[in-house]
Amino acid sequence: MPLTIGTHLGSHEITALLGKGGMGEVYRARDTRLKREVAIKILPEEFSRDKDRVSRFQREAEVLASLNHPNIAAIYDLQEANETRFLVLELVEGETLAERLERGRIPVEETLDIAKHICEALEAAHEKGIVHRDLKPANVKITSEGKIKVLDFGLAKALESTASPPNLMSSPTLMSALPTNGGIILGTAGYMSPEQAKGTAIDQRSDIFSFGCVLFEMLTGHRTFEAETVPETIAAVLMREPDLSLLPSNVHPKLKELIRRCLAKNRKERWHAIADVRVDIGAIMADPYAKNVPATGVERTPLWKIIIPVAVTAVLAAVAMHVVDRKTAEPPPPATITRFPILLPEGQLFATASREIVTISPDGTSVVYSAASQLYLRTMSSIEARPLPGTEGRGQVVNEPFFSPDGKWIGFYAGSEGKLKKIAVTGGAPLVICNHRGPLGVSWGPDDQIFIGDGPTGILRVPAKGGNPETVVKINAGEHASAPQLLPGNEFLLFTLATGSGLDRWDTAKIVVQSLKTGERRVLVEGGSSARYVPTGHILYALGSNVLAVPFDIKTLQVTGQPVSIIDGVMRSGSAGAAQMAVSENGVMVYLPGNESSAIGSRVLAFVDRAGNRTPINIPPGIYNDPRISPDGKQLAMRVQDGTGENIWIYDLSSAASPRRLTFEGTRNTRPTWTIDGQHIVFTSNREGPESLFRQPVGGGPAERLLAADPDKTFQPESMSPDGRVLTFSINPGNSSSIWAFSFGTDQKPKLLIPSSRSATNSNLSPDGRWIAYWASDGGRRDIYVQPFPVTEAKYQISLSGNTHYPLWSPDGKQLFYVVDQPSGTGQIVSVDIQTQPNFTFGQPKPLPIEGIIFNGPRGYDITPDGKRFIVMLPKSQADPVLGSRREQINVTLNWFDEIKQRVPVKQ
Repeated sequence: MPLTIGTHLGSHEITALLGKGGMGEVYRARDTRLKREVAIKILPEEFSRDKDRVSRFQREAEVLASLNHPNIAAIYDLQEANETRFLVLELVEGETLAERLERGRIPVEETLDIAKHICEALEAAHEKGIVHRDLKPANVKITSEGKIKVLDFGLAKALESTASPPNLMSSPTLMSALPTNGGIILGTAGYMSPEQAKGTAIDQRSDIFSFGCVLFEMLTGHRTFEAETVPETIAAVLMREPDLSLLPSNVHPKLKELIRRCLAKNRKERWHAIADVRVDIGAIMADPYAKNVPATGVERTPLWKIIIPVAVTAVLAAVAMHVVDRKTAEPPPPATITRFPILLPEGQLFATASREIVTISPDGTSVVYSAASQLYLRTMSSIEARPLPGTEGRGQVVNEPFFSPDGKWIGFYAGSEGKLKKIAVTGGAPLVICNHRGPLGVSWGPDDQIFIGDGPTGILRVPAKGGNPETVVKINAGEHASAPQLLPGNEFLLFTLATGSGLDRWDTAKIVVQSLKTGERRVLVEGGSSARYVPTGHILYALGSNVLAVPFDIKTLQVTGQPVSIIDGVMRSGSAGAAQMAVSENGVMVYLPGNESSAIGSRVLAFVDRAGNRTPINIPPGIYNDPRISPDGKQLAMRVQDGTGENIWIYDLSSAASPRRLTFEGTRNTRPTWTIDGQHIVFTSNREGPESLFRQPVGGGPAERLLAADPDKTFQPESMSPDGRVLTFSINPGNSSSIWAFSFGTDQKPKLLIPSSRSATNSNLSPDGRWIAYWASDGGRRDIYVQPFPVTEAKYQISLSGNTHYPLWSPDGKQLFYVVDQPSGTGQIVSVDIQTQPNFTFGQPKPLPIEGIIFNGPRGYDITPDGKRFIVMLPKSQADPVLGSRREQINVTLNWFDEIKQRVPVKQ
């Protein structure tokens, strides 16, 4: 029986299923005793029942545990708990070689580097008499740092039975009985050696054969032996020779010979030691294409074979010159400009973003976009995009993706943590670059420095390896800097400089260039934002929903012509004004189609009952957040993002009265929270600098500051006690958060309730004021917890799945609601029955038929005072049945630089 998430095996808590096969199931687990992440391999049930096998495996495991090599994933322990035997293994984060090969063959230089490390791992094992027996791409991991780790060393041997085992023909690893008792097949069809396929004795040369299969596949993108069925594949291993003509034609001849000897059917003709293979690979790495092979020992070519081709070439050259003399040479015709859309999966929505959410690799082969609170990578050669593990935003912002100049890394902003991170394209754990509260454009310079648009602070620079950002461009009060790009030569920085507080400031902004050495600044364009220089000699920038191109001389730093609208109908982000488009170094352009009225993040509001029946609310689609119903159920307070910034508006739900704007100061007024009497709104505002707590009468009047935040912190109101005396709020310093209590009408200082060590936020007090629910991170998971209020040591974990958000009590206190992630990036409301008397108890989570809601921002839903209906936010596409059937898309143009050159000529 598969284990469930949360199961404890001794001191190990199961957190995820990683895979399963004939040799057991593998889970991710948390070692609660040593505080580390590990992999747990559950041994097959029939194995645990055989005492002889268990005893022999214990001895084998001791030998395997002796392997200590940087390219070998370690075995920590063999344990038993809950009548289950399992191995505790090193957890290796990253992409398997099999997953890497799904994107096609691997370049020769990279292949040789990977192969060399696999050889080193096999060599270390063979020296101890350990044969892997199941080497294949799925058992090789590539970490985020580019390190190679070989998994499952010797487990096939350790799990082998002396008698014929039961039939376990389960993919990917075969452990099945032969018709006789002469032996068994252990390995994976297509990678096993002929002797393995025959069930005869094996030695280290069997690993060399499997290694040859892996090396061949890396170089060609094709499996060495492949057929439709397992028996046919085994027959191919035994009978068919590998097709070496599939190898790249320009590789070193020694490499082809090396593979041929690895794949020899007769192991006597095969390489005898993997160390010899490693040495040969090392020699080939120095000259993978045989460019420096001396032409010695080659048979002398007869003179006539040299003279005749030279004479023919001379004649053809003379004819060609004569043609050139008679006719003026014409430039080659421009490449074909090709356009096509990339459609996102049905139901998948782009991230609700106020920043950039799409980018393209420098070589134009891969597109990365943010959707469903995660980054996705789509190669031009693949049919579908794949999610990038480690970029999950847990319902929070994941945006500003950007590539490193060599295309090996993807940087991004993780809004849930307030960190700028990077992750290898090949996969693995993301690495922190620096803390940040929300960049306005990020770019990775060729000198391995990252430039960050920091809004009112200016432009920051931080090493790509991580560190503390330094300010490299200072600006005046009232200005905002965004979209930095280091120009060729590494001295001048191109960026956007805006003034004012409204969102229209980006269309009236200036495109400027500034010297990093002298600080001298020059204005290039008046009116536009999101500028970038492209190798055609143009600057691109956004104005309205258009992208314009203007000729630019990189040597004199001068605009040399008039701007021309080159793309119409480009989606613009919200408060940053960034155009949702990106261009590769070789002229592949991608953009999100749209206009100002279809801005990313637009949504509609609806009432939905517990049966899932929806009733639209007569409020036009817009960029809304934080919907909160008044205590009497007649009004709705909501954050609205428009051309003036982010402000609190009041809507009348009981009549058709026009909405009223409550806040008029500052550019960010967010998180509205009603007081119990319905007479005031408590909210967060940056009107006095840092985002502090304010209270303002609903009927109008001046706002009163309740608490002033520090410069690097944000105060966020969350819940009011039923007597109206206490407000819970969270403090977010950028990379973690804590929950506090503020008492009205007293001189008491705010009291810490939940510390930042648990990154707690989104608190909600129960209707009787005796319990506090909140969302917190424990061990890397996000779950819903409940504690007594005032807070004691007692704590109850309500959710089970780890992908939960935003708790909300029912008005009678008998239920607690929260949201769980859905693959589309939207959420579903879940209900949990709660009983507080005589003791606190709770039931199993029950999903409600309320799906497809937008839940981020911080809590994108609320409940009516009678507890019968929720108010939810839905994607704008659901406002119209016709629009609802459309899928999100990314438009792609190949050879786009030729179009720019034709439409916006550059003066030579």
